Amino acid sequence: MIERGFAMLKNLGKLHNFLIDRILKNPKVIFGAFIYVLILSVAGFALQMIRGFDGMDPTWTFSTGIESIGIFICAIIYYSCMRSMDVDEPDEKMVVFISMLIPCASALFLDLCAWLVQSNPDTIVLNILSNGLLHICYYMIGYMFWIYVYKMLRYRSRLLTLTNAAFNIGFIVVMIICIADFFLPIFFSVDSSGEYKREAFYVFKPFLYFILVPGLIELCIKSKEPIQKIITITSVIYLPFLAEFLTNVKFGISTKPGAIMLAILINFGIVIADRGKDYAKTKNELEIASQIQTGLLPSIFPPFPDRTDFDIYAQTVPAREVGGDFYDFFMIDNRHFAILIADVSDKGMGAALFMTISKSLIKTRAQMGGTPSEIVTFVDEKIEEDNQAGMFVTLWFGIIDLETGHVDVCNAGHDYPAIMKMGKDFTIEKTEHGPAVGLLPGMTFPGTSFDLMPGDRIFLYTDGIVEAKAPNSDRFGTERMLKVLNDNKESDNKALIDAVKEAANKFSDTEPQFDDMTMLSFTYKGRKNY
Repeated sequence: MIERGFAMLKNLGKLHNFLIDRILKNPKVIFGAFIYVLILSVAGFALQMIRGFDGMDPTWTFSTGIESIGIFICAIIYYSCMRSMDVDEPDEKMVVFISMLIPCASALFLDLCAWLVQSNPDTIVLNILSNGLLHICYYMIGYMFWIYVYKMLRYRSRLLTLTNAAFNIGFIVVMIICIADFFLPIFFSVDSSGEYKREAFYVFKPFLYFILVPGLIELCIKSKEPIQKIITITSVIYLPFLAEFLTNVKFGISTKPGAIMLAILINFGIVIADRGKDYAKTKNELEIASQIQTGLLPSIFPPFPDRTDFDIYAQTVPAREVGGDFYDFFMIDNRHFAILIADVSDKGMGAALFMTISKSLIKTRAQMGGTPSEIVTFVDEKIEEDNQAGMFVTLWFGIIDLETGHVDVCNAGHDYPAIMKMGKDFTIEKTEHGPAVGLLPGMTFPGTSFDLMPGDRIFLYTDGIVEAKAPNSDRFGTERMLKVLNDNKESDNKALIDAVKEAANKFSDTEPQFDDMTMLSFTYKGRKNY
């Protein structure tokens, strides 16, 4: 029973994981939240100018001024963070940090509004509304601050799990109380003269944060982070907590917004410093992975200098440090030569690992014999056995009989090849093909074949070539590619690939490369030349 209860609390403690992964990491939410904070910063100054300062206590004027500046600082910090991260694949630490800015800016704006309508009998409803929402925002700030500390200090234990779950329960309870506060005088009330007054239960507002004390103590003692960093990170909890007590001493001075902004500014430095370290570490790891990946692709040309019955050249230009495209070629025996080009459905480290597995499976199975269709079917079955990432790969795999020029092919969802026969122009050869490898279990991969004569050529490519985008959003396309191929069909394989790459780059102009570009060019010269 106790274990089941603990399991339920543990699941409740995962509430913030859902909030981060499903909502806050959404690029549209990130950008929309920035627009929201920016609007609040402009509206804060505008409302203060419209209201003016007549009849306001000097301490109220000081508080509203601090709050206007605070909202503006929130907008600047949010923009800085947004510009320094990949919005499509945001870093979790940065997402949690900028998410704190949303309730912070909201609370500052609502506190400013509350002071502007204070002691005005004509704005009683606005007074109740702004103060009621302000209390909700303060608890939301506390919730987001706790998530930030919980994520940043990276320590987990049974006590911390219970603390986290209990805080989630407490947060839900105080949210209900805050909603009831609009109708019942629990934390505050507004009298007929428009004056805001604290009620008896106001002193209990900070008690939610006492739930965090055991967890915070354990975090501070057992976290492996340096003590200076622990003090800095936990400032988002203890500074607003201390400010809450100070506001009980003197009504009229909003110390909590200042404490919140101080904690935000201090932690902004921590987040930026950590991001710099993470970026340097990741960049180094990607460079190493890129070197390993490059080393796995054939790069010595000509690869078989003693053979004169064919010529081959291939090249890949990844869109990132580690790409998802790959090519391969190898002798199966003295007579049969295999060529392969493929495009993994993703980019980065995951795609590189998937590429390595796919490439190894294909080559190992090809050495055992069989048709390209049989080999690709085998590879698909092996990948489907454990493909939790849901990745797939399109590929064109051919086995060439160097004595006869006969080519057996299996096309698994890949771009059709461009083939030059009898000295004529390159054309796109559209033949039967199957689905991508790893896409769905139990699929069939049909094979096809054709024959080459001496002088005939095969040009393979990935969609990064034909989908290269110009500044006006036009695509390079197969027609432009064919024109470049035919204008350079007398060139050797390397010069032919260089010409296509140069044309695609010139077409894209200033538009950044968004996909890997990989090409392989094969020329059949015939057995009589061997």
